[in-house]
Amino acid sequence: MHHFLGYSLDEWMAITTIVSIAGGILIWLLNVAIKNGTEKLSNSVKTLINQMDNLSHSLDSIGSSSRRTENRVDRLEDKFEEHIGEAKVRNTRIKNLEQEVFKRKEK
Repeated sequence: MHHFLGYSLDEWMAITTIVSIAGGILIWLLNVAIKNGTEKLSNSVKTLINQMDNLSHSLDSIGSSSRRTENRVDRLEDKFEEHIGEAKVRNTRIKNLEQEVFKRKEK
């Protein structure tokens, strides 16, 4: 039989098998540990992304509502200014009519 470093070919095969199995188990354990560790992180990141999307939609909704409110306020201001103008015209007419009526009474 062939010998290398004092071990026969069968013994080398057994050593290689044991080292391969031990390495495979170590790699499998590392994969499981990494997968479990990153799975929690991945879930946390997904939750954070969903919350940020919800916040973004909420902000868009608030912005849209704000624009509608701003438009309503602008229209109400325009109507208010229009009514103030009409009131000034009425006040001027009333003053003119009062002056006309009082002038007639004095004559």
